[in-house]
Amino acid sequence: MYYMMSVNCKYRKQIHEMLKSLRIINQKRRELEEKYRELKMDLNAVKERKAYVAVKGDAVDELWAYHLNKAQLDLPVIRLGPGKYLFGTRNITAKIINNKLVVRVGGGYMSADEFIAQYGQTEILKMMHNEEVREAKLKAADGSPGLGGAGSPRHGSPRKMLGNQSPKGSPKGRHTIAIGAADVEAL
Repeated sequence: MYYMMSVNCKYRKQIHEMLKSLRIINQKRRELEEKYRELKMDLNAVKERKAYVAVKGDAVDELWAYHLNKAQLDLPVIRLGPGKYLFGTRNITAKIINNKLVVRVGGGYMSADEFIAQYGQTEILKMMHNEEVREAKLKAADGSPGLGGAGSPRHGSPRKMLGNQSPKGSPKGRHTIAIGAADVEAL
């Protein structure tokens, strides 16, 4: 018993300081939990994907709705007319051949399931990229640094990027530059 009292006296001040620090930390934790409770609830909420609803009486649209909803893509698809759709950023034409829904691709046709599997994720990524570029342009318009603003070196044509300079010996003041695929996409 005597030993416990001596230890208690020796470390009493340190124990009280730790308890005080612990109380302060717990209070801050509770404040932060309260502050971010709504955000936490939003993150935990399951976002429902909107199902594509077909136009009644349109066989192509009904089959298209079936295939889209089966794939469960979170991609906006807009019906432009009978058999014509905006699939993300891509205009497509669909029709029924031999009782199967096919989508026009290049010079031929591809089944709807194959088309959605092959191009669905690509379109989602393309739309995400377009959204990032739009946000960057908005930031640039506000004067904050971002991609693609008027002061950006990637704004305009390759000739503008070079300052409209022409190397000596180029025919008619024209010159050739090598640019990569990323540079072409940025233009």
